[in-house]
This record gives sequence, C-alpha cells and structure tokens, in this order.
Amino acid sequence: MWNLSEEDLFLNASFRSASDAIAFAGEKLTDRGYVESTYIAEMQQRHEQVSVYIGNFVALPHADVQDGNLLKEGMILIQVPDGVNFGTTDKRQIATIVVAIALKKWTQLTVLQELALFFSDLENVRKISDATTKQEIIDRLKLAK
Repeated sequence: MWNLSEEDLFLNASFRSASDAIAFAGEKLTDRGYVESTYIAEMQQRHEQVSVYIGNFVALPHADVQDGNLLKEGMILIQVPDGVNFGTTDKRQIATIVVAIALKKWTQLTVLQELALFFSDLENVRKISDATTKQEIIDRLKLAK
C-alpha cells in the first residue's frame, strides 16, 4: 500500500474545514477509481462518529469498511501546508497531512497501524509536510518499507 504514484499525491492544498478536506479526499479516491462516490458520505460519517485525526499533524480519513463501494484498494496523500482543523474551535487538531484510504476489511487495520507508526516519527511528518515535489514524498514513504 506504500506504492503511491504521483497521481495519488496532492501538494499545497488548502481547505476551510475538515469536511472540505474529506470531501476533496473522497473525490480524489473516486476519480482514481478506488471507490464509488457513496464512500465520501461514509468518510464524513466516520469522522463525525470518531475523529480521524491521529495526532502529529496527520489525519487518516476513511470509512468503516464497506467492501460494496470499494472498487480497488488504494490511498491518496494530501499535503496541506497551512493546515486544516479536524477538531473543534476549542480543541483544535490541525492536520498538515491528510491520507485517505480505501482498503478491504482485512488490510485496513494493518495499514492504519502502519501509517500511524510511520507518522509517529515527527521527522517523517516534517519531511512530507515540507516536500516541494511529489518525488520527495514517494522517496520518504519508501523508507517505511
């Protein structure tokens, strides 16, 4: 799952809200042929139930696994230099990296754990947040293998 192509990476995005970021991520997952469009609403619903913010300036939006709207497994990464708040006005949770995933039930938990571990290293977060090219991000993610 770490084999992201340049088409799976989006640099210098800006969003007014977590909902806007999730909608954009869902649209890109749909555009890339990973999911049906119904997945977007399920991603929004998942975030409303349990925050998809994992800390260290990273959010991992996803839906509860519904293999019916999954066309093929994949993920996208969005760099948000100015950050987007995945928390509340009182308790801000700013994400500068948004990784949206569309995975089968038996791989989703494993990949979420791998991503959480990778992004627990602030150096990885910094390098991806500060990357100026898609290749820099691809190279950094390859270190996780």
